[in-house]
Amino acid sequence: MKIRSLSIATALVMLGVVAVPTSAQAIAQSANRSGSPSSTAAAPAGCPAATPNPTTDNVTGYQLDSNVVGAGRWSYESIDGETVNLLQKGGSGAFAADEWAADTTKPEHAWFVKADGSIGTDWRPIAETYTVPDVADGKNVHITGSFTSPGGRFRVLLSHDGQSDAIGSPSAFTELFTSTGTSATFDLNVTAAAGDDILFADDGVSTWWVPGTLKATVTTQLSTPPAVVTAKPGPGAITAGDAVTLSSATDGACIAYTTDGSDPTTSSTAKTYAKPLAITADTDIKAVAISKTGAPSAVSDLPFVLNEPFRAFAGINQAGTTGLTAGVQWSRQDFDWGSIEPAKGQIDQAALAEYVRQFREAKAHGETILPVLAYTAGWAANRTGYTYDFHGTTYVYGPVISEQNGNFTRQLTTKDSSGKVIDTKQVQTSIGRTPPQDPKDFANFVKLAVDTLKPLGITYFQVWNEAYPGSGFWEGGMDQYMQDIQLPAAKVIHAAGVKLVYGGWICGAPLSEYIALLDKWNAWKTVDVYDMHYMPIGTMQTLYAAAQKRGIKNPSVWQTEIGFTTEDKFIADIYPRVFQWALSKGTKNLDQTKLIYFADWSPSDPAAFGYNRTIRSGSGLSTKGKTLVTLANLLRGTKAEVYSDFTTSPGLKPEMNEALSTANGFRLDGDRVVLAIDLKRQNQADIFEDQTTGDTIHLNFGNPTMTVTLRNVHDVKSLNRVDLFGNTTPLTWKSTGKNTIQVQVPIIDADPTVHDLNQTENEDVFYLSLQQG
Repeated sequence: MKIRSLSIATALVMLGVVAVPTSAQAIAQSANRSGSPSSTAAAPAGCPAATPNPTTDNVTGYQLDSNVVGAGRWSYESIDGETVNLLQKGGSGAFAADEWAADTTKPEHAWFVKADGSIGTDWRPIAETYTVPDVADGKNVHITGSFTSPGGRFRVLLSHDGQSDAIGSPSAFTELFTSTGTSATFDLNVTAAAGDDILFADDGVSTWWVPGTLKATVTTQLSTPPAVVTAKPGPGAITAGDAVTLSSATDGACIAYTTDGSDPTTSSTAKTYAKPLAITADTDIKAVAISKTGAPSAVSDLPFVLNEPFRAFAGINQAGTTGLTAGVQWSRQDFDWGSIEPAKGQIDQAALAEYVRQFREAKAHGETILPVLAYTAGWAANRTGYTYDFHGTTYVYGPVISEQNGNFTRQLTTKDSSGKVIDTKQVQTSIGRTPPQDPKDFANFVKLAVDTLKPLGITYFQVWNEAYPGSGFWEGGMDQYMQDIQLPAAKVIHAAGVKLVYGGWICGAPLSEYIALLDKWNAWKTVDVYDMHYMPIGTMQTLYAAAQKRGIKNPSVWQTEIGFTTEDKFIADIYPRVFQWALSKGTKNLDQTKLIYFADWSPSDPAAFGYNRTIRSGSGLSTKGKTLVTLANLLRGTKAEVYSDFTTSPGLKPEMNEALSTANGFRLDGDRVVLAIDLKRQNQADIFEDQTTGDTIHLNFGNPTMTVTLRNVHDVKSLNRVDLFGNTTPLTWKSTGKNTIQVQVPIIDADPTVHDLNQTENEDVFYLSLQQG
C-alpha cells in the first residue's frame, strides 16, 4: 500500500458517491468466511481441486504482532491533517497489549484498533485498510460487513494505487458507502486492480473511549465460477427408487456431491457425479460444479424426501416453508387476491414473486402447499347492494354508506318468506368477505393463480374458505357463492388440467346442507376434493358414500382444518382411525384422504390466542407436536396397507366413531407391523368393559395387560410397546401357531409424564411396533 500524505477529511468533501450494485451471485460464491488462508480442497476423483475464492476479514486477517502493509492483508492508519501513518505498537498502561495506538502519551487524542475488530478514535479519523492482492487484478471484490460506534461518520472508500496523491484530485478516492449514525451494514461489489486499497474510515466520534466495532469480510473472485448445479426432478418429494440427474449449465464443469450434509468442495466424502442418483431414502444432496481451473460454483442444497402414504395423508396449516414437523407433506396457505391485485388489472409483481419464492422453497423441503384462493380484493367488492335468501329469510344489503378499517357500513333489511320486513338496521361487514361486484374479476384472479403456480407443480387449488353466512368469511348467500365463486373457479381450474378443493364446509352447518347444495347446483363433478372443517371423522364416510351414490367412483374427502383443540391426545386418537379408513379404500391415490391440522404455531403464553392448541408452542413442540412426531415415525414407509390379521382381548376393532375404543393395524414396506390402540375409560373408576366377553379391566390399578395375537407374521426380530412420546418397551412374545405370535401388553405407561397425560384425558393410547426379518 502506498501511504498518502493527505487529509481524508478534506478528500471526502471532494468525493462523489458512486452507486455500486450488489450481487447475489457474488454472495453465493463467497467461500471460507473464516478469514484463514484459503486451502486447496481434497477433490474427489475425476474433479480438479476446488480452489475457493480467497477471503479475509479485519479480525482474523490482521496480524497482531506487526502492523505492516501487504497484498491481501489488513493494516491500520491514523490520519492527522494531511498525514497518514500506520498505527504503532502501544506500551503498557493506557492500552492493553492487543491494541495499537498512535500516541499513547495522549490518550485523550488517541486512535486504537484491537484484534477483535473494535476501534477507538475521537474526532480524528482512523482508517482500517485492506490491500487488494495481485491475483485479484481486474476481478470482482465483494465487501460485506457491519459497523457500530457511539456516533459519527463511517465510510468505505476505494483508493486506486498509482493515482495522484494531490488533495485536489477527484480521482484519489471513490466513495463506495457512507453512513452517519451509530450503526450501518454494507454489501458492496467493485472491480479492483492490484494494489488498490479499500479504506474503512471512521471519524467524528466524540467519545473515543467507547469503542466502535467493524466486522468486514472481503472476498476476491479469482476466476469466473461455473453455473450452479441443478437437479431434475427438482428437490422436494420424490418416489422411492426414482433417479435424480445433476447438471451445470457450464460446459465441461465437473460436479462433486455429498449426501451426508458436508460441503462437497472440502469434504473427504465427496464423490464425482457420473450417473443419475437413485433416491431410496430421504437424501440431502449438496453439489458443486468445478471448472477446469478449479473455480467452484456456489454449493447447491438439493433436499429430497420420499413420497409416503402417511406423509401425503397429513399436513399442517400455516406452517412456513422450510420443512414441516415430523416430515409430513402438506401445508395450507392463503393466496390473497388483494395483495396480488391491489387495483383492477394492476398486478403487484413483487407480491406475486414472493408467493412464487415461498412455494418453491416449500417444494425444495418436501412440502406441498395448498393455496387458498381468497378473499375479495377491496376494489372488487360489491358496493351497489345485493340480495340473497337463506333459511327462509331474505337479506337485502343496500349500497355502501361508508368504509373504514376494512369494513363497509351499509343498511341491511331482512324479510320473511312473505316479503314482510322483519328488521332494518345499519351493519358493518368485512370488505374482503363481500361478494365481488363482477364475478369475472374473481375468475380472472383464479386464472392468474393457476397460471402462476401450476408450473411450480401445484395441482390442487382451494376456492375460498368456509363460505357460509355468519362464518365471518362470506357476507353473502350460498346460491350466490356457488354462482359467483365456486362454479366460475371450477371452470378455470379444470380448463387448466388441475384440481379444485371445496373451500371447507364449516362445522357449524349441517352436513346434509352441504350435500343438498351440491345436489341443487349439480356440482358434484365440479369438485375434485370434498372438504370440511372440524367435523367428526365419521362424517367423512357419510360424505364419501354420498359422492359415490352420485356417480363419483373414488371420491377424495379431506379435512383441511382439524384440531385446534386443547386435547393433547387428539392426533394419536384420531389420525390412526382415519388413516386406516383411507387405506381400506384400496386405491393408490395418495391424495384421496387428508387431515391438515390447524394450526402450526402459537406463543407459549396462556393469554395468547391458540395457546395449547397448536403443533408448536413458542420455540418448541407442544404435547400434540410430540405425539405427531411419534406417530409419523412409526408410520414411515413408502408402502402402507391395512393390517387386519390380529385380535385383542379385550376385543377391539377399527372405529370411526371417536367415542369408541379402537385398534387400527398397518403393514409398512412389507416388513413392519404397527398397531394403534385406544382404550376409552368408561366410568369414573377408570373401568373398561369388554363388550364381547363381559370382562372388565381397571385401567389405572395394579398392572393391567391386554392380550394381542398377531397372525401372518414371520421371522419376528423385535416387538415393542411404544408410548405417545416414543418411549419403547421391549416385549416378549410366544408362538401360538404357524406365523402367529401372542403377547401380553402392559396398559399403564412406565413414563410418569405419559401416564399422567393418559390419566388426565381418560383414555390410554399406545402402539405396538413389530419388525420382521
